Amino acid sequence: MLDDLNRRLAAVQRLDAPAGAVYGASGRGRSMRLAGVPGNLFSCPVCGGRFRRFLPFGLDGRRNARCPGCGSLERHRFLWLWLRDEYRLLQRRARVLHVAPEPCVRDALAANPGLRYVSVDMFDPAADRAADLTALPFPSGEFHTAICSHVLEHVTDDRAAMAELYRVLAPGGRVVVMVPIDMKRAGTFEDPAIDTAAGRNAAFGHPYHVRICGADYPDRLREAGFLVDPVSSDMLSPHRRRLWRINKTVLFDCRKPAGGAPKENGPA
Repeated sequence: MLDDLNRRLAAVQRLDAPAGAVYGASGRGRSMRLAGVPGNLFSCPVCGGRFRRFLPFGLDGRRNARCPGCGSLERHRFLWLWLRDEYRLLQRRARVLHVAPEPCVRDALAANPGLRYVSVDMFDPAADRAADLTALPFPSGEFHTAICSHVLEHVTDDRAAMAELYRVLAPGGRVVVMVPIDMKRAGTFEDPAIDTAAGRNAAFGHPYHVRICGADYPDRLREAGFLVDPVSSDMLSPHRRRLWRINKTVLFDCRKPAGGAPKENGPA
């Protein structure tokens, strides 16, 4: 997706193109194999590839970010390691909801016979269902697990989205949430008056982000009813972070209390 933004940023800022016009044309749902140099310096835990170098990525063109084998980025590799090794999702029989699925993670999960996997996206035609995260078309308690990585920072009413994730999880279910976060910033910064691609790029660092998430952001998940456990990539040794090219980041392991009934409108 950011490849497209790299090419289109000037036009996006000049024309204030709506998100759907860019995301819908990105083709991000397609799996990809990219030109890479085989080697042993870096390894990707998602696809198992080993390369002399990874590819640059992002609006700032950061080095060694993208796996040439499956297209995974740093956050995808950390997410995958947590799902595989800590949560042990591949060893479970579960109904899984994946919001705005990353192709590298999607393909690995959808191929697992023990999982009933459903993906949703507002713009991606490759997703199983077209849906708005603030109004999911699923019954309450439908899923055991949900994955929502780098989505909420795009959603104006993120509290409504969190309430929907809570609603569609079964009691005892878990959603893993990732957002770009600045843990040195005490409070989350957002301003509804900033409503253009150019303005949001200047204020939030991305033309379609609507906030900068600060250290208080997990409190919003708690307000939605979740028990929240932050998990830092510091759990990995420095050697493994270098090998897998994983930067310092955090994910939020959010549990719906086992004794709680599904809530139609978020927590009371």
